[in-house]
Amino acid sequence: MKHYIALALAAPVLVSAQQSMWGQCGGIGWNGPTNCNAPASCSTLNPYYAQCLTDWNNPATSTTTSRTTTPVTTTTTTTSSRTTTTTTTTSRTTTTTTTTTTTRTTTSVPQGTGLNAAIRSKGKKYFGFCSDSNLINNGDNQAILKAEAGQLTGENSMKWESIQPNQGSYSWSGADTLVNFALNNNMIVRGHTFVWHQQIPQWLKNINNKQTLTSAIQSHIAAVAGRYKGKIYAWDVANEVFEDNGSRRSSVFSNVFNDWTFLDVAFNAAKAADPDAKLCLNDYNLDYSSSKLTNFVQLVKDLKSRNVPIDCVGTQSHLVVGNGAIPSYKSTLDSLATTNTEVQITELDIRTSSSPSQQQMNQQVTDYKTVATACMRTSSCSGITIWGVSDRDSWVPGVFNGEGYALLWDNNYRKKSAYQGFLDGINS
Repeated sequence: MKHYIALALAAPVLVSAQQSMWGQCGGIGWNGPTNCNAPASCSTLNPYYAQCLTDWNNPATSTTTSRTTTPVTTTTTTTSSRTTTTTTTTSRTTTTTTTTTTTRTTTSVPQGTGLNAAIRSKGKKYFGFCSDSNLINNGDNQAILKAEAGQLTGENSMKWESIQPNQGSYSWSGADTLVNFALNNNMIVRGHTFVWHQQIPQWLKNINNKQTLTSAIQSHIAAVAGRYKGKIYAWDVANEVFEDNGSRRSSVFSNVFNDWTFLDVAFNAAKAADPDAKLCLNDYNLDYSSSKLTNFVQLVKDLKSRNVPIDCVGTQSHLVVGNGAIPSYKSTLDSLATTNTEVQITELDIRTSSSPSQQQMNQQVTDYKTVATACMRTSSCSGITIWGVSDRDSWVPGVFNGEGYALLWDNNYRKKSAYQGFLDGINS
């Protein structure tokens, strides 16, 4: 995803004798503090990660309050399912407590009544959007999410810089808000992203030792995927690892490893931390025949040949109205399907002039229909994520001068004609 946000980062904290609440306190490769400030204690979540938790936030702790949710199921055949039991504790001023259990199955039918219901009725798994807490808390935006979506992807809240800006110190509020909203509204979640060359903290960029970087990758993924274990449908384990010319992208990961095996480390760590989630490789400009598409497909095949646990591929699909590659978009999906993995359209938008002509708007209707139709006619294409709800919140105008109008709702949260084009593609 090409949404770059400059964040002011605090200077890295110095290692102290005791770790604060939520901080890392152990795990394979951890050299920091192993004691926690009271009242927290060091709790092992998996071999690579232990965290300072109290009894009330330790996932292993028994519970006194919850509720039972019965999922609605469908006869659609899916390739993955899992059930997670989550328990919570609530303090009340009365002496009455209630004990319940929340059971969630990821093959439940998401409850959106619009585009998600339409795409599910045709045998696909989901339709959804990217979002984060600022948009979730916007009433107009939230209403559309509830009516139309069966899936959410964190636009920025799950990126390394957002979650672990300082080594061993985690900030969960943004990601927690996204995941909790999705699960409370019976939506599935795509986790985005672990290994990416953008939006990573300076302390990570400064690493120049392979063993140290390996440990950092494993610890970070263990912490994040471990926290949301059983709650995520698919993780974008790695994002944008290719340059546009098809070569391996320069990044701290590729430069320190000097080969592709940083992906082996990341995918294996994700599998260990959240074994039932789909694990994806995601990239942009895979929308037409090119050396980048060819090399991307070959990389996935190579990873599979050495038993790296990769389950899905994502094509971001940041497109331009009237682009000559869009009519052959189905061929792109066919190429990606040769990896024998699940194919996901992960960040779709189709931009044009910020003040488009009627001709451009008409072409956008056609282009959205073409993309949706291509997914519907590709058996391995499981779902579509639009990169935003309303044009007012799109990343496009901030990156492409004079361009915008890329989404299905306008600046006033009104459906555009492109919405009908997209729906027609689903029903084609």
